[in-house]
Amino acid sequence: MSGNEVAGLRAWARGDYGCEAAVELLVRGFGGRFAAAGWPWLRTDESSGSWWVNPDAITAEAGVLSSGEQAFLILVAALGGGPAVADLGGVLARLDREHLGLVLAGFAHAGGSHEHTVIGWTDAGVRFDRPGPLLDWPDLDFPAVA
Repeated sequence: MSGNEVAGLRAWARGDYGCEAAVELLVRGFGGRFAAAGWPWLRTDESSGSWWVNPDAITAEAGVLSSGEQAFLILVAALGGGPAVADLGGVLARLDREHLGLVLAGFAHAGGSHEHTVIGWTDAGVRFDRPGPLLDWPDLDFPAVA
């Protein structure tokens, strides 16, 4: 996975919290290998250098991978606009602790928790706070891209 691929995927997803979460999961999970060129769900336009994710290709092509990898990618596809997950509990149960933590942070991001405002009342009046994400992205070893 190159910095250009990651930057391109993040640029494509920017502004759609579900797609942003899907891209971060691809980049951070399993050492980032599912965000590398060559997977059928990653698309590029050679002339512009833009990248995007095809969630339908994830669900169609992930069947050759391990159970945990499939579960992870099923959730990536759902967050990226692909098919809904019918058995969410069953899919989550197939994840190891590391990837479950990533998925939970992805759900918090997709839900917009990083943008929430909390209203509080003080003696001086109304106060608006931005508490940050409900659950932050875990600090894992993954290719860092600015």
